Amino acid sequence: MINTIHVTFSRFLLFILIFNTCINGVTQAVTKQETIEEMILYTSLNNHFSPIPIQDTYSEKVFYNYIEKLDPNKRFFTQEDIAQLSIHKYAIDDQLEKGNQQFFESTTAIYTQRLQQITDFFPTLFENQFSFSSDLSFETDADKRTYLADQVSLKDYWQSLTKHQALTQYINLKLADVTKNSSIDYTFNSDYELQSRQKAQKDLQDYLDRLQDETYEEKLELYNDSLINVFDVHSNYFPAEKKEDFDINISGKLEGIGAVLREEDGFIKVVKVVPGSASWKQGELEAEDVILKVAQGDEPETVDIVGARVRDAVKLIRGKKGTTVRLTVKHKNGDIVEIPIVRDVVVIEETYAKHAIIKDSRFDKQFGYIYLPKFYRDFSDSKGRNTTDDVKQALLDLTADNIDGLILDLRNNEGGALVDAINTAGLFIESGPIVQIKGRSTHKRILRDKDKNIIYDGPLVILINNYSASASEILAAALQDYHRAVIVGAPSFGKGTVQTFLDLDSISSSRAALFSPLGSIKVTIQKFYRINGGSTQHKGVYPDIVLPNKFEHYDIGERYSDNALPWDTISKLNYATQNISSSVIDTLTKLSKQRQNESNEFQKLTKYIAFSEQQLADTKVSLNANKSIKKREQSKKASDAYNDSVKPFSNLITQKPEQVNFTESQLESFDQWTKTIVKDIHVNESCAILNDLVTLSTNDI
Repeated sequence: MINTIHVTFSRFLLFILIFNTCINGVTQAVTKQETIEEMILYTSLNNHFSPIPIQDTYSEKVFYNYIEKLDPNKRFFTQEDIAQLSIHKYAIDDQLEKGNQQFFESTTAIYTQRLQQITDFFPTLFENQFSFSSDLSFETDADKRTYLADQVSLKDYWQSLTKHQALTQYINLKLADVTKNSSIDYTFNSDYELQSRQKAQKDLQDYLDRLQDETYEEKLELYNDSLINVFDVHSNYFPAEKKEDFDINISGKLEGIGAVLREEDGFIKVVKVVPGSASWKQGELEAEDVILKVAQGDEPETVDIVGARVRDAVKLIRGKKGTTVRLTVKHKNGDIVEIPIVRDVVVIEETYAKHAIIKDSRFDKQFGYIYLPKFYRDFSDSKGRNTTDDVKQALLDLTADNIDGLILDLRNNEGGALVDAINTAGLFIESGPIVQIKGRSTHKRILRDKDKNIIYDGPLVILINNYSASASEILAAALQDYHRAVIVGAPSFGKGTVQTFLDLDSISSSRAALFSPLGSIKVTIQKFYRINGGSTQHKGVYPDIVLPNKFEHYDIGERYSDNALPWDTISKLNYATQNISSSVIDTLTKLSKQRQNESNEFQKLTKYIAFSEQQLADTKVSLNANKSIKKREQSKKASDAYNDSVKPFSNLITQKPEQVNFTESQLESFDQWTKTIVKDIHVNESCAILNDLVTLSTNDI
């Protein structure tokens, strides 16, 4: 045991020494790929919160990680292939040290071969009519299936897959015939069978074509991602263009035309035009338009994008503010026109905080409501929009209307800028610690709200769910620990780690001169800890009052992720709690449970959740049409019945705060958004919880 530990540790130090030597230019990597591999491992070993020694265990993780990235649905590799590749399972570390990619090359070669075999074989599966009378079943959950034994089994699987896809289309056609006053016809329909077989063939052919279109370089990117992704689930490799997309996501803006695009039938189609964007102002581009060609400025040359992937089309269309792009577009009526659009900053409104007044006639009170989808900040522009300023303004708008309480909705908030989580939390407390951060060393850092100004000191409910992650968990946890807010909803995601981006070009100028761009890595360097000492990692934030939600039976959260870092604790900080005591929480919980038990809406939701959970667990589907139709019809009826029952609560009315002025596009967006608020069962219950909290506070309980 002592010798094993010594060897492992020595090898770990050897790798650091090797890569330090490489980065300093003493050793010259032969290729760009070798350089990227070296720099990924060097930066990971020197910066990751919990680095993994580059040895056999690491190799095994990379082995399975890359295979899963290539074939996540187990549709191409066989057990024979995995056995053949297993010679690399514990050798990847040695290959990396020697600068070769034998595992990558072998795995990619077999995958490419299997993909081509399936592509060639696939059309023969649709030559004959499907009877849809089989008693066989098809397992749709890849996690419940092993890799197919051999190539014969692989072809059998694809035969079942094609039947399943065609049967799905067939059932859609059958159910589309059903009206509210007629029952389904179970008689076999040969016309529907032909349509469904043709549609399934096209969909699967498109799927195979997309896989065939993936380049060697894109597979290398997947492999590079596997090299760091095994350190933990949030450490990744980013080629240059992927990093650009990440920056757009976090800032909430980009420079372009403001249109959402998708690939459809070999064409690039406009899904929607972003209100207020350059396309919206120009006025000619519309949803469902097909973009045929792209040209730049006054240049006569046009680029035909028929058959192009959407990412390649976006590269041509996106560009600097003030420049012009000319789109040759086919409208829905068949007219083909050229539309010149001057690119501008596209503000992605869905990224930003929204706020409204909610009037609740049950209690003759009005509550403020702020929806915060993420914590955004443009780090390249100090004067750009950020979460803290927007939430602060929202609070000023709402308090000017004398609200009786506030709902801060962090559901589906994926996190974002840490500084804004801290500063936003500070809007609700006088001052004090918000979160603790600890890296590889024993030293910990305490991030505080230093501004003693409180923007809002009234009753506060924070809504969270399974998708509330990272920075949103920090804010919710801090205000829960301070007893400043009542946390309502479902347990949060449990992402309690800090990542940083490291630009590989900037690490070694000599390497960048040869191989730029090398890309970036996002690496986990620290963990978050609540001011009570517990990590938000893995466990997340547990609400004070749990509400049933449609996602609760899904495996959502860090605890379900491979390579997730564990939960742990550090020392608690000193902080002064406020007036929401455990007895108040107990009373609020009791009152909420009573309302839920008496609510028809919650009873319908609970019943639908139970049904959905059963449906989700039953992943093996019948390839018999009549059996599948009955099951789908049952599911559709349950879903339709629940969706039809979701209606606006008659007691809720929304309006914009008095002092807010909207542009035409903003008003349109606001009106659409508030229609969803008055239907939201969790918002309705949060208003009731706020009313209880106001009552308890008034009575000094």
